Amino acid sequence: MSSKIKKINIRAIFLYLIMCGLAIIIVMKILFIQTLQPQISKINTPSFIPLSAPRGNIFSDNGSLLAISMPLYNIYLDLSVIEENIFIKESSSLASGLSNLFEDKSTNEYLKFLKSNRNSKYLRLKHKVTQNELNVLKSLPILKLGKNKGGLIAEKRANRENPFGILAKRTIGVLRNSNPIGLERAYNKTLSGLDGLQLKQKIGKNLYRDEDSELNLSPQAGSDIVSTINIDMQDMAHQALSTALERHDADWGTVILMEVKTGYVKVISNLKKNKNGSFDENYNHAIAKHSEPGSTFKLASILAGLEDSFFKLSDSIDTEDGTHKFFDKTMRDSKKGGYGKITLGEAFVKSSNVAISKVINKYYKDKPQLFIDRIYKMGLCTPLDIELPYPNSLLVKKPGSNEWFGTTLPWMSIGYSLRLTPLHMLTFYNAIANQGVMVKPLFTSSVMNGGKIIYEKNIEVINPAICSKSSIDKILPFLVNVVEEGTAKSIKNKKYKIAGKTSTTLLDYGRVEVDRENYQKNIKKYQPSFIGFFPAENPKYSCIVLVNNPKKNGFYGGDVAAPIFKEISDKVFASDISLHQPIDDEVEKVSLPFVSNGFSYDLQNVLEKLGIPFKSQQSKWSVSVKKNDQINLRLRNINQDLNSNQIPSFYGMIISDAVFLLENAGLQVSFKGKGKIKFQSLKKGMKFDLGTKINLIAS
Repeated sequence: MSSKIKKINIRAIFLYLIMCGLAIIIVMKILFIQTLQPQISKINTPSFIPLSAPRGNIFSDNGSLLAISMPLYNIYLDLSVIEENIFIKESSSLASGLSNLFEDKSTNEYLKFLKSNRNSKYLRLKHKVTQNELNVLKSLPILKLGKNKGGLIAEKRANRENPFGILAKRTIGVLRNSNPIGLERAYNKTLSGLDGLQLKQKIGKNLYRDEDSELNLSPQAGSDIVSTINIDMQDMAHQALSTALERHDADWGTVILMEVKTGYVKVISNLKKNKNGSFDENYNHAIAKHSEPGSTFKLASILAGLEDSFFKLSDSIDTEDGTHKFFDKTMRDSKKGGYGKITLGEAFVKSSNVAISKVINKYYKDKPQLFIDRIYKMGLCTPLDIELPYPNSLLVKKPGSNEWFGTTLPWMSIGYSLRLTPLHMLTFYNAIANQGVMVKPLFTSSVMNGGKIIYEKNIEVINPAICSKSSIDKILPFLVNVVEEGTAKSIKNKKYKIAGKTSTTLLDYGRVEVDRENYQKNIKKYQPSFIGFFPAENPKYSCIVLVNNPKKNGFYGGDVAAPIFKEISDKVFASDISLHQPIDDEVEKVSLPFVSNGFSYDLQNVLEKLGIPFKSQQSKWSVSVKKNDQINLRLRNINQDLNSNQIPSFYGMIISDAVFLLENAGLQVSFKGKGKIKFQSLKKGMKFDLGTKINLIAS
């Protein structure tokens, strides 16, 4: 009996232990679920992933792309999904294709790379791969089998491209996480659009599967911005400025070209010398650089006196020996010995410092606030409320303040003792060209979405009358005479008249009087500029050119800045048909111009506007031929050849058109030069594949 009880007790204890063990397991499971399981579930549970909205584009005034989001891809390989027999059979061909595409490793190196990472599930292959390169990758052996069998993983990454390189780069802007600049910053919200949401299930490292959900949201693309910049004019100005900066060994320079009536900024170029001697756009001097304008400010001084009826331009002024002392400082003219007795109008044309400072000091020294009020009335000292963000460091000294001295007024009258930006000065001169109406400089004209204009900007008048029209009428002939017979006579031409003013600003002018001898010997620096408008009789464009610290081949405004202005104005005048007189019928029949081969619509549009007779076949691309006093635009089957994977002839075509066609067809294009194509590395009729390389050379 005792033995039976003993057995029962053992069984009871055994069952008890089992129950205790089960209890412990249950408790541990509960603790596991409450602590660790939520984290695991969170990892594997589908979650909503933001989908970036396509960013809007920035266009030039004629529709050329200035900034566009061109996707790049990070490429990875999941070699574990590739069947062994396929890998053995085609890995060599894949290695050869990768070597030919990227040209960074040999076929053997790529083959070794693939074999040594045979079981990798997320193998980095290449970052920043273009769409064309991705298309080629998708056609290579093994990879063409797709993601699940070929192991190709392409991760899209944001990428902003500027098709025209550094042209107007600081104004178009740069999109970045910290301190974005330019139009990209000013219109970031408009360009960004609205991001979407997609429910995704994680199925592996960096691998997700889309899931259906009523809460999924498609991203809404950002709107497009149409800028006022004319890319052809911008290119002209960029080339003229960079050539001049190199010739004069200058530190930096800026050009702004603006439409008089609208305030549309057609050109804004900012170039600064790099350490290697090249030039780049790395600071927007045009709107952010505050400096003493020098003699271009004399126009404001003269207008102030005319408005207050203190003097006439015919009044006589004695320039003495080219020097005049104000208290302890001496004002000097650039011409040694001075100009003798001349009229105030002549003093403006010759840019006499002594004459201008003497007359302004004579009438305003006892009431300097009246002079300052006139400057404010003309809008020169008020910050410009423009679209682009810029530092407001305007400096105009105030009478009665600690920084106002007896010499401040005479020096201010010739453009010292104050600091303004090039855009401020141009806006002022533009108002003179616009008969006193000051308009706000505009960098954009409209906002588009889906190809339709959703918002269009209106011209904004800052001041309807900065001064009386009678004062403008009085000074305007002298602005013309500056070019016809004054300090800028080197840019005089017979085709059209230019009105404007030169300046040769001595940087850190105040230091000259403190230590004139040492300053001039060691660190004398100049900032020549020219501001003007054309054609003078009916101005359409105003322009400022400013060059900082030229060290070779002259330093005067008339020798450095004015020639840049003329090169730009000549090309703008030649390209703007509205500035020319109608072509006489007899002249039209004398000869026909040379017409490049290219896009039919553009060719027809130009020929129609010029009134040149032509005959065109129904073709997207044309070859131009002169025949019987007309231009014949003949059929050119470029698209048909490309669709058949055959190389067409591009000889005579504008290189930008050819690059566009070839890249759209999936070829890799490298090119040199500008203008019409004179050489192509692949002959007409040759077959090509995706990723085939072709070299073009233009004249």
